[in-house]
This record gives sequence, structure tokens and C-alpha cells, in this order.
Amino acid sequence: MLQAVLFDLDGTLLQMDTEDFMNEYLKELSQTVASVVEPGRFVRALLASTNAMLVNRDPALTNAEVFWADFRTRLGDCITDLEPLIEDFYAHKFINLSRVARPCPQARRAVQAALDRGLRIVLATNAIFPRSAIRDRMAWAGVADLPWELVTGYEEMHFCKPHPEYYREIAELLELKPEDCLMVGNDVQKDLAASTPGMRTYLVTDYLINPTRVDYQKLADGYGTLAELAGWLAGAGREKIEQEKQAVERVRKFVQVFDPNLEPIEFKEDTSTVEEAARTLGVEPGRIAKTLLFRAGEKYGLFVMAGDVRVNTKKVKALLGGGKPRMATPEEVEEITGYRVGGVCPFALATDIPIYLDESLQRFDVFYPAAGTDRSALPVTFAKLQAITGGTVVDVIK
Repeated sequence: MLQAVLFDLDGTLLQMDTEDFMNEYLKELSQTVASVVEPGRFVRALLASTNAMLVNRDPALTNAEVFWADFRTRLGDCITDLEPLIEDFYAHKFINLSRVARPCPQARRAVQAALDRGLRIVLATNAIFPRSAIRDRMAWAGVADLPWELVTGYEEMHFCKPHPEYYREIAELLELKPEDCLMVGNDVQKDLAASTPGMRTYLVTDYLINPTRVDYQKLADGYGTLAELAGWLAGAGREKIEQEKQAVERVRKFVQVFDPNLEPIEFKEDTSTVEEAARTLGVEPGRIAKTLLFRAGEKYGLFVMAGDVRVNTKKVKALLGGGKPRMATPEEVEEITGYRVGGVCPFALATDIPIYLDESLQRFDVFYPAAGTDRSALPVTFAKLQAITGGTVVDVIK
């Protein structure tokens, strides 16, 4: 069940062009310390030490410890005079950078939508700034006074985006499973990386960062403007997240009664079609098991076959009887199977209907039916699937 929403800050809740902000930030900070160190040298050292934080994977060191240890090696000859100037900049001058940002009322509405549904909230900005600089930017966004359970400053965090350890650390601090969290952000690479440890994701598109032009619609669980996020959290988006988690868990529990070693695989990519699933798994299309629900009159039957074959409706009719068979509608599929189209698993069904396993699957040692969602699969043998489903072996292909 969804229990917490993680909100990115820059470009998500705080509307700004991140590149413009960083240029102004570096300009202001380097001018502040110009009496102690040449601005060009200072900026080079600052960026290098920031990169040391970004690449660090040592859980024993906070990001602040990594930054200052590296920074002192680069500017050790003037660090004593430099440190108080940097502290003064964050205490009194950083706030002037608010001119680069544009507050947006939708930010508060989106966070409030999560709170109204009893969800915990986390300000999950990349942990490369001091706490005070994050609080200033939260104030610019109009969300500083909300009951944030965690704000990811560099003083506390041990990892940065897009490392999966960053997201796992947040889940651990919340004492939640990653699967119980939703990450909301605008950066395809850094924020959608939350899906690696199992978090769900929503991509805010107002100030989208997508330099490699990835098809994010296939990666994110939801996407849209910040204004649309509140509605998404209130309605179908949140419901979809919870239903999908429950569906995969139902499949997992069901199969492990038969074999504890059977485990569904979940993907970031959409695997709702044979082609997409085969590409994601790196197998030939035939190994993707299609699970199709047919209706003939008032009778239903679930047919499982190889992904590279086509069904013969005359053979389906002979098995089901009744009138001319047709493919079930998406609504019928969800009602009868308990799964949505693109993610139908051939067992742990919502209703008791006959299951037919086509012979075309017997040529594979392992194949992959969906495991309850359009981003999942279950590696299984024909004999194991027959034992699990109690299905009848048939020939229903052309």
C-alpha cells in the first residue's frame, strides 16, 4: 500500500530552470569569496568536490563529510578564511537567488493532496546542499511550513541521486519498504531511478529534464504537469499503484505454495505486448506467453499460448461451446481474471473459469506469462504451469 510520497524540489515543486539557477548560484558564491580565492579556481574546486559527493557510494560517510574532505584538499591554503565566508553566504545571501525561481500554487496543492490522503511526505531533493539552502528553496516554493517527515540535506544523507542507495536510505529512515513509496520528480535519469529499488514514480513535465530523449511514458507509473499531480494522487493514479502491487503480491504468494523458488520479475519498462516483453527480457517473442480471455455465450475460457502464434477461433468454439467466441472486453478481463489487459496472469484468478494451455508452449524449456501487471513476468516451465493452473493441454492455434 502506498504510504509515502517523495517530492523533488528544483524543477518540480519549485519552478525554475536548473541550469539558470546553478549559473547564478556559482556567480554569487564565487563573488562572495573573491577576496580570498580567485573565482575560477573556487568554482572548479566546488564542482569537483560536488562531483565527489555525487559518485560516492561509501555508506560510512555523509555527503557533507565527502564534500569537505575533498574541498579541503583542493583549497587547503585558504580554507580557514574561506569557510566563514561560505557560511555567511548561505545564512544571508543565498536567499537572494529567489529571483531565479517562480513560486507555483500548484506545488502546495500537490503536497496537500498527499497529506489529505493520509500519506507521509518527504522532500527528496538531491542531497548536495546544506539544510539551510534547502529550507530557503522550500520557502520560495511555498511549502516550507508543511509537516515534512524528512528533508534530504547533505548533512544527513550518505548518497545522491541517481544511486539506488539514495532511495533505499530514505525508505529505511521512514521504516518502509521501497514499494510503499512514490517518487515525484522532473528528471528522467535521476528521479525515475527510484524504480530500481522498487519505488513507484511520477514524472512532472513542466520543467522536464530528459537530455537523452528517453520515452519516459514507458518508464514512469504516471506523468503530467504539477497541476495534474493532485488529481492523479486523488484518483486513478494512486489506485493503479495499489492495485498493481496487490496483483503481483497475489501471484507471488500463489506460486510459492507450489514452488518457493518461483519469483515474479518486475520491470521499469512496459511489457504489455509480446514485442515489448521480448525486448525487455532479451528472448524470442515465442517465449512470451499470451494469456487471452474468450467469451462464447455466457461461458468464459482462458487460453495461454506462445507469443508467436495466432489463435484459431473455431477451435476455441469447439472447446467452449455456445455461440461464436469473441475476445473479452477490457472490463470483462478485469472482472473475470482480477487483472488488467496486458498483465493477465493465468492463475490466482478472480473467478473460477477453465484454463487451456496450448501445445505451442511445450517447445520451450522456460517461457514468460505476465505476473499480474503490464510490467512483470514469471519464468516458468510448461509442466510447472500445468501443475499450478490445473489447465487442460490443447491445440488452439492456426
